[in-house]
Amino acid sequence: PAGALAPAPPASGPAFVSAATALRREPTDAARVRGPTGRDVANALALLLRGERVTMLEAKEDWARVRTSDDKEGWLKRASILEGDGIAEATVLVAADVFDRPDLLAANARRKIDPGTLLLVVKTRPPFSEVNVSSGPDAWVLSDRLASGEREVSVAKLAEKARYLKRSGKDEEARQIVALARENFAGVPLVDALAAEIEGTGPVVPVAGQTP
Repeated sequence: PAGALAPAPPASGPAFVSAATALRREPTDAARVRGPTGRDVANALALLLRGERVTMLEAKEDWARVRTSDDKEGWLKRASILEGDGIAEATVLVAADVFDRPDLLAANARRKIDPGTLLLVVKTRPPFSEVNVSSGPDAWVLSDRLASGEREVSVAKLAEKARYLKRSGKDEEARQIVALARENFAGVPLVDALAAEIEGTGPVVPVAGQTP
């Protein structure tokens, strides 16, 4: 009919998980679904954490079928996926000021991005970059505050995992992630900050957008 919206083209290409979410057999929140043998099976296939890269295969309303890094296929809520070309990973080595718009006059005095936060850079407008953060709306930061080196980003990813485990009450597993960071990324300043946070040997660095 006249004026009707054309159907959206199938989604495809790389994307990032923006929040911890379950990879599901079927595009439904149901805990159990009918399996291939006709018996009910668990719908959840795996837990994907923020920052994991997936390949978009198709979209279906609020869901997307994706392929994970180990070639497992399943469904994710589209709200938990960051889609688009040119998305890059980054972090900050020191607390970064936040701007509501790419303008120095739009500085947000109530919000900071904490060291070691895993950021997904979605757009640049020099001297600013728009970043997706783990909580709250996207933020603009000065691009020269971002660290995009492989080692720094790797530590930020391990920090994301360790913080998730600690929030889930799995303190010992969180400490094992810290040990992994120490073993593989010695010399990256964020490792000591992560160790202090997880092991309680120093000041806690809160997750961006949260209060301690």
